[in-house]
This record gives sequence, structure tokens and C-alpha cells, in this order.
Amino acid sequence: MELAKKTNGALHHLDPLSKLVALACLAALAMHWDDPRRQAVLLLALIAAARFGAGMSWRRLLRRIAWILGFGLPLFAVTALAMQLREGGFGGSLPVSAAAFSDAAAVTLRMVNLFLSSLAYIESTDPKDFVVMMTTRLKLPYRFVFGISMALTFLPLLAEEGRQAAAARKLRMGRHPRGIVERLEQRRGQLVTVFAGAIRRVEQTAGAMDAKGFGAYRERTFLREVPLEAVGVCTMLLSLILTAGLWMA
Repeated sequence: MELAKKTNGALHHLDPLSKLVALACLAALAMHWDDPRRQAVLLLALIAAARFGAGMSWRRLLRRIAWILGFGLPLFAVTALAMQLREGGFGGSLPVSAAAFSDAAAVTLRMVNLFLSSLAYIESTDPKDFVVMMTTRLKLPYRFVFGISMALTFLPLLAEEGRQAAAARKLRMGRHPRGIVERLEQRRGQLVTVFAGAIRRVEQTAGAMDAKGFGAYRERTFLREVPLEAVGVCTMLLSLILTAGLWMA
């Protein structure tokens, strides 16, 4: 059911190159803006794009946002304290000034926006189409592009293996882990399982690549084609125009 929802998003019908240009424009705006209000508006737009464009379910999307906030909240605290120390310490009535709070919020929202925009791209892009488009349109070395596509393919698989390993350990234990020691032991077991699965997949992929003679020739032909349609060209032009206008605003 969730797979059917993911494939119905509008972003799935765009080619990888046009989405990559839009992603670069969003990243440029996220890095340029220092106002947390603009970063918050961009975050809302990215959430809508991930939900309705990439077709992600609300549960999956909120879990990804909660995961990145696990890194964002410590970053917010450290940035706020650093900015407060640079402004002259903690002499005021409030522990953190409004300026330090604003700067920390902008940095944290920037990280969340960069993560969420990349996630929407990964969720709505077929790795095979990515390889074809980057190799035929941008003339990048196919060995390099294939390495990126393997990362796009393996990361969801390894995440799913980690969830299955966690569920299996919970069933064998019969209860939730208690205390820090048991939780750390459970995390260590999950990491070992994911690492072993990654090594196994790398060995299988390397054997398949060697059997097919991957990398034996400088050029490579593709059975499938990914055309650059008019909607993709319009998307790239619109992204560049909007980025230029918002950059100067």
C-alpha cells in the first residue's frame, strides 16, 4: 500500500536531471538564508513536496524528520551557546539572547531542509534513471555515477534490514530493553547486523559486476532511455529564475 502511494507522486514523473537542478537551487537558498522565518517557510514547502510530490506517507515522513531532529537539537543547543559566548557571555536576564536563538534556529532549520530535500529526491528518483541521465546528458563517467546509484539503492535496503533486526531482537527478548546497558547492546547488535548485510551485498554486487565485465570499456551503452521532456526543461528554468529572485529579495 505504501509503495503504491510513493509511486503516485508528481515528482516521480520528472527526470532526475531537472530534479537535481531544483535540488541544487533549494540547497543554495538554504545555505544563503540566515533568517529562521524563511528557513521555516522553506521547511513547510519541502514537507509538502515530500508528502504530495514524492508520495511519502505522513508516518514515514515524520519518522525521518524526528530522526534528523535527533542531530538538530544538540546542534541548536551548541550553536546558541556559542553565539551567546561570542556576544559577551550570559550576563543578561535570559540565558540566551534573541539573536543567539535566531542564529541557532536558522542553522538547525538549514540542516533539516538540506536533509529533507535530499530525501525527497531519493524517494522520487529511480537509481537506473539517475545513471542513464547523468551519463548521457552530463557526460559524467559511468563508473562514478554507478557508485552514487549504488548508494541510493543500498541505503533504503540497509535501513530496512536494521528495522527487521530490531523487530527480531524485540521478539526474542519478549520485552523492551531496560536500562542503558541493554539499549546499547541492542544498538550494537543492530549495527553488526547491518554491517554484515552491507558486506554481503557488496560481495554479491562485486561478483555480478565482474561477471558482466563492468568497467572494461571507456564508454557504455544503455538499453533504456530517459528523455529530457519539456516539463523538465521548464522545471529547471523556473527553479533558476525563482532562486535568482529569492536570492536578491
